[in-house]
Amino acid sequence: MLIIAALLITPVPDVNILRYISPDNSPPTGFQEWRMTQSAALLWRSQLLSLTPGSFQDRVDILVESTLVAPLRAPLETLTADLTGEGYTVATYLIQGTSCESLRSFLYREYQQQNLTAAIFIGNLPIAWFQLIDDWNNNRRRDPDEEYEEFPCDLYFMDLDGIWEDNKVRYDTFDSLIPGCDSIYDTHYGDIAPEIGISRIYASTIGNQATLIAAYLSRCHAYRTGNLSVQDRALVYIDDDWTPWANEWNEQVGYLYPSRVFIADSEQTRVRDYRPRIDTAAYQWLQLCAHSWPGGHAMKYNHGQSWDWFYAESIPRLNPEICFYNLFACSNARFTEPGYCGGRYVLQSASGLGAIGSTKTGSMLEFGDFYNPLGNGTTLAQAFRQWFATQAADGFEPWEISWFYGMTLIGDGLLKPRHLVSLAEHNPSPRRINPPLTTNFARSITLYEPSGILLDPTGRTVANLSYGINDLRPLSTGVYFLRTSNSVKPIVIVR
Repeated sequence: MLIIAALLITPVPDVNILRYISPDNSPPTGFQEWRMTQSAALLWRSQLLSLTPGSFQDRVDILVESTLVAPLRAPLETLTADLTGEGYTVATYLIQGTSCESLRSFLYREYQQQNLTAAIFIGNLPIAWFQLIDDWNNNRRRDPDEEYEEFPCDLYFMDLDGIWEDNKVRYDTFDSLIPGCDSIYDTHYGDIAPEIGISRIYASTIGNQATLIAAYLSRCHAYRTGNLSVQDRALVYIDDDWTPWANEWNEQVGYLYPSRVFIADSEQTRVRDYRPRIDTAAYQWLQLCAHSWPGGHAMKYNHGQSWDWFYAESIPRLNPEICFYNLFACSNARFTEPGYCGGRYVLQSASGLGAIGSTKTGSMLEFGDFYNPLGNGTTLAQAFRQWFATQAADGFEPWEISWFYGMTLIGDGLLKPRHLVSLAEHNPSPRRINPPLTTNFARSITLYEPSGILLDPTGRTVANLSYGINDLRPLSTGVYFLRTSNSVKPIVIVR
């Protein structure tokens, strides 16, 4: 039995640990300090604003902070129409209150009763916090380089049937955890895999949230309708401490983007090289690996003896032409911090659409488990959920909790990268493809031609097919269109 148990333990990765590094060594805002900035707790309330039936797809919820409903009415209607056009059943709710427990209970009911698969949080919706003492090497004891951390934890809203408890408090004198309660979760067990995908459009720590979110939603609509200029390539930029893994990670980004600019030379990866790259060239995706803090990135040079500083406040001026970001960059997605870097990339550039990153030290590993479903046409939120579920498959070891529990997705999680195909190329009219009365139901397609493509109802390519049997199970349930050299026919994929 001991041998079997040992085999079930996920080995600690031989990857250099990300560190929270800032130019002034200032710590992030803690839970108590953050809570003092919040307005008085309002009574929890959820109100259904609209329900637009879709077909063949699962349910998605748009949850909107109550004060934003009026100023965002028009862009929310556009978002609802876009998602409905993609086949989703879309419910939009007004949300009032600060209770993370109430929000999670609401999501659980939606999941059980309405088959909820994903939700977009818009505005200052409730935040769950988690605390731990990092255990990077999994030895179950505290080592000199392992610190206490407390941070926003969106996994709490993705895992709806696991057990989350507050059993410990921080003992400041020794920066340790002792028995007690302090409104911060510290224990998670049971069925810990996430059931739904979650993303946040969180702008109040960046600027006027109504203005920023309205502009952002307009950008999402432009992207979905093919009116946002994008380049079909990625920039993979990996600083000194991860050059041993750089080739592998670059190849994994390649599951989604065959065309990539790859920079991993330890003396080249500096701010003076990074800034002009994101200022003068266009990419659809950026994979950035660098020690960071919420306000920017720290990059090594001079054989690791010196630091360069990239400040997030420069992002609006640079206005990078990049749509999506994977920020392997400590605390870059800590949305409770003023001017957080991930939020500036997404909300304060003319092309920003989404960023995945962490609210603490650590970030994503096993990138293939994320990029592979994206390459098969999955949305950001579902790829994020699948990645988390894969990591949770054998339970979370202490090192995995340290690396992963701060992971969050900033932006509209129902977007799909590589939205490149214009309907003019594949279907001159009408703008939206309507299925005929007869359809084929399938989990796989056997192609008797050299190649074909699979389109979603808005004309976007979601899969390239080849001669023989093509497995469709990685794709979400829904209506698609198989285009070959001489025909277009509808396919209903069922999982």
